[in-house]
Amino acid sequence: MKRFLTMISMVGLFMSFSACQENKNVSEKINVTEKSLTHVDFNSIDKVFASVKDSEKVVFLLRHGERGKDYSPAGLLTERGLLQSKEVGKKIKTEEDFFYASSSIARTQQTCENIALGREEKNYKRETWDILSGDWYEKDPSKVEEIGRSWELVSKWAYEGGYDDAFYDLKTRSEEWLDSLKVRLPTMKRLNVLISHDFFVIGMTVFATDKKIDLRHWQNGKWINYLAGIAIIVSPDGKMRLEPVRGLDSGLLK
Repeated sequence: MKRFLTMISMVGLFMSFSACQENKNVSEKINVTEKSLTHVDFNSIDKVFASVKDSEKVVFLLRHGERGKDYSPAGLLTERGLLQSKEVGKKIKTEEDFFYASSSIARTQQTCENIALGREEKNYKRETWDILSGDWYEKDPSKVEEIGRSWELVSKWAYEGGYDDAFYDLKTRSEEWLDSLKVRLPTMKRLNVLISHDFFVIGMTVFATDKKIDLRHWQNGKWINYLAGIAIIVSPDGKMRLEPVRGLDSGLLK
């Protein structure tokens, strides 16, 4: 009888342990599912700006304002693009001066100038950086042209990789860009605006959000809006956190 009771007790303990393990596995599965369904969206630039501590630096890397139909280096912002840029400047207005940098293309320079106007900048200065050109991720521009440079191509590469003869690896190349930024940080201000182009900014935004933000143009037509991108917030010890930001009402181009 004693042996029988002992056996029953052992069976009960085994069943309890199995139930716990089953519950644990279910819990783990739920967590994994929740993680896979995590939705990342663009945060309003003024809210992100307000969250930056006095001890931190912030670098806003944004796409330029609305441009016209001229995609060439000579293409300029539309009147709406000029106004958009000024409105973004008003959202991050403080008494503290910003540092500005852009590519060599006129529309990125116009965007910097008009953000500064919106901020009523006292000592506006801008630098031209080669690392803000739109072809940062292109290993071989002639191969990209051969495949057909397009929103569909760039978005598919950013999420799925491939095209190794035309593009660099997204993660490696993005980290290289951040390393280049770290070298320049000591000569920058606490508050900074960098203006570039969609093909570069979309790559950095997909990287910064670990591909959780939805800019899958080749699947659903979603593309990064003007004056959207990422905020790079740098702590006193040099650590960076990256957040997707939007200067307009939406981070997606409609």
